[in-house]
Amino acid sequence: MAQPQKKRIGDILLDQGLINMNQLQIALQEQKKSGELLGAVLFSLGFISQKDLFKVLTIVESVKDDSKGDDEKDERLSHEMENLVRQSSSMFQRDRVIGKKELDSAYSPLVNLVEKIIIDGIQRGATDIHVNPDMKGIRIRYRVDGILHHSMFLPIELLNPIVSRFKIMGQMNIAESRIPQDGAAEFQYKNRKLDLRISVFPVMGGENIVVRLLDKAQIKVGLENLGFLDEDIERLNQSIQLPFGMILVTGPTGSGKTTTLYSCLSMINTVSRNIITLEDPVEYHLPMIRQSQINVKAGLTFANGLRSILRQDPDVIMVGELRDRETADISVQAALTGHLVFSTLHTNNASGTISRFLDMGVEPFLISSSLIGILAQRLVRVVCSKCKEQYTPIEKLEGLDKNVFYRGAGCKACNDTGYYGRIGIFELMIIDDKIKKLIVTKASSEEIEKAARENGMRTLREDGLLKIKNGITTQEEVLRVTSEQ
Repeated sequence: MAQPQKKRIGDILLDQGLINMNQLQIALQEQKKSGELLGAVLFSLGFISQKDLFKVLTIVESVKDDSKGDDEKDERLSHEMENLVRQSSSMFQRDRVIGKKELDSAYSPLVNLVEKIIIDGIQRGATDIHVNPDMKGIRIRYRVDGILHHSMFLPIELLNPIVSRFKIMGQMNIAESRIPQDGAAEFQYKNRKLDLRISVFPVMGGENIVVRLLDKAQIKVGLENLGFLDEDIERLNQSIQLPFGMILVTGPTGSGKTTTLYSCLSMINTVSRNIITLEDPVEYHLPMIRQSQINVKAGLTFANGLRSILRQDPDVIMVGELRDRETADISVQAALTGHLVFSTLHTNNASGTISRFLDMGVEPFLISSSLIGILAQRLVRVVCSKCKEQYTPIEKLEGLDKNVFYRGAGCKACNDTGYYGRIGIFELMIIDDKIKKLIVTKASSEEIEKAARENGMRTLREDGLLKIKNGITTQEEVLRVTSEQ
């Protein structure tokens, strides 16, 4: 007697109208990365419910070996169902309360779940963990190498307990859900201690959580580790060895400005120099350097803190960000009166920083007298060394004259992205006499950039092209981060 034809779970779900072909393709791609059962992937993505999953597993079992007894089939079905559910979430049982002071819902499986979310982020090399309330549940995403990636989908019933657990970790008010809250915690993973910066924000459907992972063991301090070419390291090193003046690092949030500043400070950090920083927040602790964190509620702002720092007999000052005219004015005066000042601004390129300074109300002659150099930067993803392959692009960026390029084919090591890790591309503008004169006359950004390029500056795009030629990154990455150019 012919055996019934075995149907795959994806086909059955399509036949039942429980998913569409697009959802199936997405799930198959996720399954390829994770190696989990397809049903578990579909459930974790929120495409099917537990009820749908059980229904389909029942159909699957009905077309398997009919010679088996009902008891054996029921046992196999129960075991398979237990495995889809277990892979998707560890939160379907409750056993004991953690502590009397915590919420009634804070059971050990919840603590384990939140810990797993954090550990998964660490293992993936994430800089941020996103816990987002969605229409059907909770979507967990990780930002890896600057790009958000979906991880799992949890039942919406777990949102409030998860939020409360993160609030407890961050020493926030668990009873308050109407206003944003920020907190911090330490997390021990193996032999590493990480700082967690936890942000809770009220949105439609609940509260949104973003956790910044600060891993002291992973910071790459040192200009040679960040992607600087040798000539730029030499030019920047000459600038940071000067006794006074101002050096600015510019770029959007998440472009590695703080790491670059820490690297510069590390290069000049000696017992003969008094180095003090004012940050928001202090991301990594540096030996021998006095680091301070602003506290607006207590009255410690960048401006007030900077005034006090000047009474601490500093040689070098790092101001986390020039946010207003008052802070900018004090920083410029400090640079003019014998201090080496480092700070950051949010501008698109080096030459545009001058216009931003002028817009803040700082006098042109003060800018030209105090500035030593401006460094603009971005982070691009690095081609995965495990799956690196040659290819010839159909279209090439202007300035690329070679035919062989490199990209990542996608493998387990890079989570099928083709990239692993990030590196900087840079635009270093040294303020020479010609540029000083242009600043005083309020010349345009285009005129200043032209003069800087004549003085040896490469633009961000040009620095990116060199890293493409060297097989470090791809055209797509350089285009992504320099589109404004």
